[in-house]
Amino acid sequence: MKKKIFAVILDNRRMGQFVKGFEAYLIDIKKFVPADVETYFIDISNLHLVKKNRVEVNVEKLGFKYLFPKNFKELYNFSKKYEIICMHRITEIVSNLRLNILINIICSKRFIVGIDGFFIIADETKELSYYEKINVFINVKLSNYIYRIASILKLVSKVDILISASKSNIEGFKKGISQKIKDKIGIDFSYFKKIYRVNSRSSINLSKKDLPEKFIVFCDSGYDHIDCILRDGPRDDTHREKYYQKVYNLFSHLESTLNKKVIFCQHPKTDYPQSENFEKIKRTFHTVKYETEKYIDEAYLVIFLSSVSINYAIALRKKIILINSSYLGTFYQLRHAMLGKKIGLLKFDIDKEEYKQMDKIRLSNELTKNLNNYDKFIDENVATNNKENPFDQIKEILNKEFFKN
Repeated sequence: MKKKIFAVILDNRRMGQFVKGFEAYLIDIKKFVPADVETYFIDISNLHLVKKNRVEVNVEKLGFKYLFPKNFKELYNFSKKYEIICMHRITEIVSNLRLNILINIICSKRFIVGIDGFFIIADETKELSYYEKINVFINVKLSNYIYRIASILKLVSKVDILISASKSNIEGFKKGISQKIKDKIGIDFSYFKKIYRVNSRSSINLSKKDLPEKFIVFCDSGYDHIDCILRDGPRDDTHREKYYQKVYNLFSHLESTLNKKVIFCQHPKTDYPQSENFEKIKRTFHTVKYETEKYIDEAYLVIFLSSVSINYAIALRKKIILINSSYLGTFYQLRHAMLGKKIGLLKFDIDKEEYKQMDKIRLSNELTKNLNNYDKFIDENVATNNKENPFDQIKEILNKEFFKN
């Protein structure tokens, strides 16, 4: 019997997206690896047909053994020695299909962990223009369909276990098209074989009390985020300038009204093309990267477009505003609407600037009133059992399914 090992599998493209967050990502993974299980970090960058620059990493200091195979033969020979339980983050797009097929050959089991909480999935096309529908199909849905077919043909692996913190997301997966097909004709096309729910990483925040309320914190989702471009198409320079001007106006009003400093938290995986009004924001307000949670901890008010960090802020019971703008495009407007349905929060259409009619007392009352809406959201998306650490819950599931059976 081959020895079972735990492996994180990434390539240079994916590692390049993490930048400073890469080490924190691996530290979190190490927290749920069962005791006495040999742990590998496998860099499969050399398996790309078109090579890119290698991303230098030092994973040994974090408790991972490092494997950087020169080619697939070397990786395959390694897999013959071990039963690999893998957690890989190779993006499931058409250009990566070959890579995912190779991973299927060498891995015994595959699982996914998503414990940030509620994640907005906004790929419905009913409200989209014809052009936007074509974009979504080509750039998003086509890859999904190809991978589903490939999984049925056993070319790529299905996910043996999905571990999620969000009851809402899990219910969405279970109500998807695969379940409808199974109910009608009895054939199971599900991509996830088993689904477990655990606490979110933000559940740890539920015990935090008496935090400072010094800042107005804006958690940016990125006007030029790739997910938005894939669905809405290329961004309009004029709309970008108008959007950032509206954001600037909002910040100026809130800073004056609440007498608190604005912190602009840039999205770590989004490009920020040259923009006169964005540069004005950077000159006027404090702008940071990779410090979002630090500033949410010290926030009086947190402002969102649609960031997953909203789970973190809600667990801390921070006051929240959702903003929207016609200049953001359909993708963000759909996400804004979905998040608004999930939890009652104060919403501002920053184009209309009606928020300028709210004085400090009225604004504070509206924000405080909405704190009562947090409990249901927390129950469904942040914590299923407040007494358990999410990493311990995941470790127990992995032992049960893979390492102790």
